[in-house]
Amino acid sequence: MKAVQVSRRDFLKVSGMAGAGLALASCTAVVPETGTEAAPQEVTVFFWDGPPLIGIREEALAPFDEAYPGCELNFTSVPGGWNAGYSEKLYAGLAANDPPDLFIIRIADLPEFLSKDLLLDLKPYVDRDSYDLNEFPALAIESYTHDGGIYGMPDNVASVAMFCNQDMIEEAGAQVPTNQWDDPGWTVDDFFNMCEAVTQRDANGDTTQYAYQVTGWSVIWQIWVRIFGGQLVDDPFFPTECTLNEPGAVEGLQFYADLIHKYGFAPRFDVMQDLGAVELMHTGRLAIINNGSWSFPNFHDVDYEVTLGHYPSGPGGRANYVYYFPLVIPKTTQVPDCAWNLLKYFNGPAMEKIIQDGGLQGTTLSAQQAYFLTDTRPPQNKQVMVDAVRNFVAPDPVLTNYNEVSRTMQAEVDLLLNGEERDAKVVADRIKAAVDPLIQEGQWR
Repeated sequence: MKAVQVSRRDFLKVSGMAGAGLALASCTAVVPETGTEAAPQEVTVFFWDGPPLIGIREEALAPFDEAYPGCELNFTSVPGGWNAGYSEKLYAGLAANDPPDLFIIRIADLPEFLSKDLLLDLKPYVDRDSYDLNEFPALAIESYTHDGGIYGMPDNVASVAMFCNQDMIEEAGAQVPTNQWDDPGWTVDDFFNMCEAVTQRDANGDTTQYAYQVTGWSVIWQIWVRIFGGQLVDDPFFPTECTLNEPGAVEGLQFYADLIHKYGFAPRFDVMQDLGAVELMHTGRLAIINNGSWSFPNFHDVDYEVTLGHYPSGPGGRANYVYYFPLVIPKTTQVPDCAWNLLKYFNGPAMEKIIQDGGLQGTTLSAQQAYFLTDTRPPQNKQVMVDAVRNFVAPDPVLTNYNEVSRTMQAEVDLLLNGEERDAKVVADRIKAAVDPLIQEGQWR
């Protein structure tokens, strides 16, 4: 991969070349004939992970060359995520017509890549190999689909859950969050009663033991919006306006913020800065935090019973959030068969090892199910993570500028959660006024 550095703006100026002047044979929609070449074809995969996940991925993919003798893996990664050098290197490769053959992007970036016609349609390969898409959440595949083509497969499908100190909750005589998605007995009222029972205060009225972690993490406040029947936009696949100012969404935001500022059930942000959520939980000062499977190792050796639970149901039903960043193949790859085989191998044998080594929650439902039902290490009830994926119902809005939309929403929600603004309706109205024009700018279909 070339070492040339190029900005995203420069990339966008030249990215039209992909559809205009690069008439490589691998750019066609026809699936190439398979066959064995004299020398293996190098296929480059590009990730954004640092240790330990980068080592887990690389080790899991190492047998690929043996499984596909006509291909030779070139494994690369830029640690730190999209904004830590990964995107610059990726855009540089795309602009120079020398991109990796398989790489990860954020789901919010997919519309931009599709609008620039930069990605290989995988549907001919799916059809040729009778590749079972039912192994993935249907909404993830739908999100990768455009005009009948499929332009990605999951890099990881990860949910979040309530991580609960069961001992603290039971000692308070309160209800532990359910581990059954369809349980009708775990509602917003039940959650509120649990918070009242678990929260403890000293003689001055200051909270000494908290029930729940309120965080600025956007996926969590979105869950609470949906629990109360709200949504971010009118239609996630064809959004035309922001709907955060509608009653259900406002009620969810207000309830979530009030857990800190009205009821004292959750620590203020300044308290969280002194001690992180995991540490507060380990020291017996916080009963429930929000987290994903990547945090399991933090709880393998604790001296209390830790279990996973679902978020409560409300007027909008039960809700969760699912990550589904895609792995994609550029149209300009000169080794499309090897790239496709690598993608299949990643989501097959490699993923089974990655899950077992604690690297990712996984992509296929069967691989997740196999692991989460058999792993006996804490936390308990890991099936909660799989249930959340199976019930994935709220994809991110499909916009070319969703990252900007998300930042705009988050800046206002932060004011509500840190106490600078106490009225969720005021915040929601400001969000709608700022975001509606952005939604119109981000249309692309």
